[in-house]
Amino acid sequence: MTTRSPSKMLVLKAVIIVFAICAGATAIHAWQVRTNKVESTPAAAKASMSSVILELHNNAHLDNLPVQVIDGRD
Repeated sequence: MTTRSPSKMLVLKAVIIVFAICAGATAIHAWQVRTNKVESTPAAAKASMSSVILELHNNAHLDNLPVQVIDGRD
């Protein structure tokens, strides 16, 4: 039976720790990607955002600021 030198034991422990960190980081990343795909913006939030943009657009007209015209709409 051979005994391992202290430096070999240190390298083995370091490899195990690095492997555990990489496995944990991969699991966290996969979990976040899956969570982000499941969540979607509710329709109410989308409607409120467009109303904010519409209000800013209308205020630009009132303040005589330049307004971008898209598809002939003003």
